[in-house]
Amino acid sequence: MSEYPECPICLDIFGNNSNHIKAPKILKCGDSICMECLEIIIKNTEEESFLCPTCKEKIKKEQYIDDYVTNRVIIKIINDSFNINLNEIKDENQAPIEYNIILLGNTSVGKTSILHRLSEDIFSERISSTIGCDMSAYYIKYKNKKYRIILRDSSGQERYRAITKNFLRNSDGVLFVYDITNKTSFDDLESWYDLYKEENEKVVGLLIGNKCDSERQVDEEEAIKFAKEHNLKKYFETSAKLDKKIKKAIATLLEEIIKSQYIGNTYSCKNSDFFSIHSKKTKRKKQCDC
Repeated sequence: MSEYPECPICLDIFGNNSNHIKAPKILKCGDSICMECLEIIIKNTEEESFLCPTCKEKIKKEQYIDDYVTNRVIIKIINDSFNINLNEIKDENQAPIEYNIILLGNTSVGKTSILHRLSEDIFSERISSTIGCDMSAYYIKYKNKKYRIILRDSSGQERYRAITKNFLRNSDGVLFVYDITNKTSFDDLESWYDLYKEENEKVVGLLIGNKCDSERQVDEEEAIKFAKEHNLKKYFETSAKLDKKIKKAIATLLEEIIKSQYIGNTYSCKNSDFFSIHSKKTKRKKQCDC
């Protein structure tokens, strides 16, 4: 079960505004599903009613999607959890825990669009190729703790590989990104994984197949197989354009990074905040590697 409110059908984290395709819509029974899934249900259901995916109660099908009320309580939870206002962070007595995440993959797979979607919640069709490495800070709340995520968008060009290596050495997490409409970008994941193993194979990695809003050239089963064979924790098919599974992927990677910090009875941490989070979870002798 996700730490954040998610649609019971697509299992994606709900959107953070009322016009978003993932905006939570309240059914007559009181449960919520995202606007995108509701539109699909209404379009594909010939009967006058459909079953609520949560409580299985019969819901009468409405003619217009606007007849369903947006669940603003859920939207507030999302807004309070993702990309928290910087002023709120500054007001805290204790600094947020900081992790570095780098995006690896070929040019034009959508790494920059993913970064912009996370940090600014925007999407643009016209984005120039990243030169060297771009960076953006992203604030997220997880289990009542605040985290500062430094997102690094690496260039997919060979001539900037030395810069990418440098940032990879100091990363806590990696998002391997390919374009599901471009088979070459998937085939080249092997070389990106080799770079990862060469520089910092202990970093937690996830696989992302971006541009799932378009016609695919890579089968989902093939991508899942790659993730399993290369010990990548999860696989998500995302769309920076529609904001599908973007927040889900980053929240999952954060969770996996936190889990990876404690192995056996040894703590590996970058600041005292992390130690305070986990110190009550075990009676074993606690050690800090930093």
